[in-house]
Amino acid sequence: MKKKNIIKELANFVEPFYAQNDPMHNFAHIKRVKRKVVFLKKQYKKIDNKLLNFLVYLHGHKARDTKKKRKKIMGMGYPASYFKLINKPTTPEGKIVWDANCLENVGRFGIKKSLRLEKHYKQTRKQTLNLVKKFIKRYKFYTPLGKKLGNPGIKIKRKWMNNELAKLKNKKRG
Repeated sequence: MKKKNIIKELANFVEPFYAQNDPMHNFAHIKRVKRKVVFLKKQYKKIDNKLLNFLVYLHGHKARDTKKKRKKIMGMGYPASYFKLINKPTTPEGKIVWDANCLENVGRFGIKKSLRLEKHYKQTRKQTLNLVKKFIKRYKFYTPLGKKLGNPGIKIKRKWMNNELAKLKNKKRG
């Protein structure tokens, strides 16, 4: 099977699993990550595109959470060893996908994402900010371009978080 066909087969297989996710983690998210990956991979001379696409499509858990699904994916021509690389920035491909996904969580888009999820899950602002506070510690970029783009975005989101927490604190006092 040609490489393009194997990638398309994987995309077609996983797309229905993302339909079950919230609006910020659906298949549109995978497409956004993939667009970022195309940009981020330019900083590397040699990339395993088969592994890269595998990691893009499977960084969400529902597409690979059962033995049956994994078996189906391996039947498409993806080795079992690839599964150990998901969400682990240990290879250039893993670092690219990690950074592309993490860029979704920082800066103005990351703030918008947090607010959209707040509405979707019917959270209070305090609940949302507590989640942001918990997860912002995990934001780390590994590629040179990811660092250049992402680290300022972390500062933007942290500043927003701190401002919102201060507003809540002042509101509580007054």
